[in-house]
Amino acid sequence: MTDDCLLPLELRQALDAAATGVSVSDLHAAAARLSVAYRDGPSMSPAFNDLAALAYATTRMPATFAATRAVFHELRERCDGLSVETLLDLGAGPATTLWAADVEFPQLVRARLIERDPAMRSMGQRLLECSSLGDRIEATWHDGLGAVPSLDGHDLVVVGYLLTELNEDLQRDVLHTAWQACRGAVVVILPGSTRGFRTMLEARRELLSLGASVVAPCPHADRCPLPEDDWCHFGVRLNRSSLHRRLKDGAFSYEDEKYCYVVGTRGAGSPASERLIRRPLTGDRRVTLRLCGVDGIREQMITRRDRVAYRRARKVQWGEAWD
Repeated sequence: MTDDCLLPLELRQALDAAATGVSVSDLHAAAARLSVAYRDGPSMSPAFNDLAALAYATTRMPATFAATRAVFHELRERCDGLSVETLLDLGAGPATTLWAADVEFPQLVRARLIERDPAMRSMGQRLLECSSLGDRIEATWHDGLGAVPSLDGHDLVVVGYLLTELNEDLQRDVLHTAWQACRGAVVVILPGSTRGFRTMLEARRELLSLGASVVAPCPHADRCPLPEDDWCHFGVRLNRSSLHRRLKDGAFSYEDEKYCYVVGTRGAGSPASERLIRRPLTGDRRVTLRLCGVDGIREQMITRRDRVAYRRARKVQWGEAWD
């Protein structure tokens, strides 16, 4: 994805409608409390009331939408034959995944959303009601896996920004549930932090042990070749609305969301031969790429002498495949 990410107009309008009549100062204070809670790294997500859920939707939902959409875009690139008509979202929050899936998978017709927090479920339902998305896609909400009649047969199962809130046993249970419910692909998305990356590596190992084919971002199913003091993550830039900018005391009209992820499929698709794992370094008539491939990590310097490769290297972005 080369362009700055902009929320769908319907979602922007729904967020504006949800915030109508709410004091900006109250919303700002609620957003600040959430920021502190997440920065402190709670073992479980904070409890939400209606104001906190709205603060989350206006300040964090745009970033998680951008990251989720970027991952879905890569899934489409690696699995162009995968048709996503049904979605299962484990830890749905305010239905961020559904909004991103609607953009990237036009075939989507049904979604099952699992979210235990009632305020977040209410916020997600309210946003759908303020748009036509709820009319286009049959969305069913549940407060836990025990309330779901059947989890079988979903084309896409997503575990987004959830695993770092769970202990190791629960992480494993969620991944097993996701794999059993999947007939196409399982997507795990996590914060682009060292902790998020370590959790992603554990999720990758678990999916591989269950028989998944890892198609992104890794070009292989071997052990990660990065040294212990390094981590792999990616970034996406998103445009901020005026309210988003005010609530986050932002000096810029955009922000960069860092994330890491893994995509496992039931045999569909194929991984890239190499992937750019750092921003390209551009110098005088040369571009240096740091690449991860089947033979490990390597750096490739491309000069203007190789005109075709040089033009491509000038355009390639961090996180993209280098095939």
